[in-house]
Amino acid sequence: MAATVEITEEDGSYTAVDTDSGVSASGESKALALMSLAVALEDSDEERNEDTETALRSLAERTQRRFENESITEDDVEDAIAWARSE
Repeated sequence: MAATVEITEEDGSYTAVDTDSGVSASGESKALALMSLAVALEDSDEERNEDTETALRSLAERTQRRFENESITEDDVEDAIAWARSE
């Protein structure tokens, strides 16, 4: 599905909205509104990537603690991987 950007004008100010994400930005011209939208979308993507990275780090920390609590070693993990690949 192709992304859609809607541009509206009111009192000489333009607003560009990415309809997929809902991210919007304004400018004194269509071009400035679109450039501002591009920056806002990039910022939105970076925030989403940071949220994903934070979630992955949290998962890794919880997994590490569980492995330590259950005395699971690297050898145990390697054996499990080898077993899973052999199926």
